[in-house]
Amino acid sequence: MYFKLITTTLLAFVFLTGSLLAQNASDTTDTQERTLTVQGTPQMKIDGTSNIRDWDADITEMDATLVLQDGDELSLETLTPESFKSLEITIPVEHIESGSRGLTKNIHKYLKEDDYPNITFTLSRITDIVRENGTALITAEGVITAAGKENPATMTVTASMNPDGSINFSGEQQLLMTSFDIDPPTAILGTVRADDEFLVLYDVSFN
Repeated sequence: MYFKLITTTLLAFVFLTGSLLAQNASDTTDTQERTLTVQGTPQMKIDGTSNIRDWDADITEMDATLVLQDGDELSLETLTPESFKSLEITIPVEHIESGSRGLTKNIHKYLKEDDYPNITFTLSRITDIVRENGTALITAEGVITAAGKENPATMTVTASMNPDGSINFSGEQQLLMTSFDIDPPTAILGTVRADDEFLVLYDVSFN
């Protein structure tokens, strides 16, 4: 009788442990993550204008990490808002460069490079995904931090998937300098005035 009780208990323990291990393995598979980083040189540009002429600057370097759920099985057809676990982008101010040394220096100055050397974007959530013509139009909400000031932003991003499995994101985002407590620059006793609005254009691949 004693032997039978021990045997029954051991069998129950083995069954329970096996069930738990199987469940854990299933959970791991269901929530498999894929971490992607920027592939190659990012194509990012800032376009602005003033009452005299247009100006622009290139973003020559950035760090970004995108974490996707179920990434190994992901395609544009299966992409959902829940697929995006996190996205963090960091742009060093020192890697914003224009064709003019003076303009580059001023951009760094107005972005308060010494105190805030990085511009960042943190994804909050994806609110909508619309598929059309082999691409996905993704509506994303996040927070942009520049010159020490946080500003919420909603953007529409075009996503496409490349044959090598990398994902390309492109689009443009209109922003205001004053959203980051930056007064639009002036020169020559105020006769030259930059517009408050500027545009960030991007075409970046993750793999």
